[in-house]
Amino acid sequence: MKTKKSTPIMESVKRQWTKQIMQEKGYSETTAVWMANRIESLIDYMQYGHAVIAYRRAVDGEFKFVKATLTHYKYDFKREYEASKVQEAVMYWDVEEQHWRRFRIENFLEWKAVG
Repeated sequence: MKTKKSTPIMESVKRQWTKQIMQEKGYSETTAVWMANRIESLIDYMQYGHAVIAYRRAVDGEFKFVKATLTHYKYDFKREYEASKVQEAVMYWDVEEQHWRRFRIENFLEWKAVG
């Protein structure tokens, strides 16, 4: 399997995400780094495909399990999606609800590619 090397900018962003996750959730650095890496791979994947994402809502802690993509982003916003600009939340197109949503980085649980 071919691995994509992160740019120095993305490495800096992932360090920022790691700090945010540790601060907000009190997770270990190992766990926060894992989450940041999984979020980066999710964003990369969603630009070309659909993924199922599990996360907790920030408002009430409700568990969410959604089918999501970023394939419509360029069309809807007239610009490329830039993962390096993600600070607090990841935006995604909710395939079933047919509108844009987002989840806070520290509330991410896991994701999986779907067809």
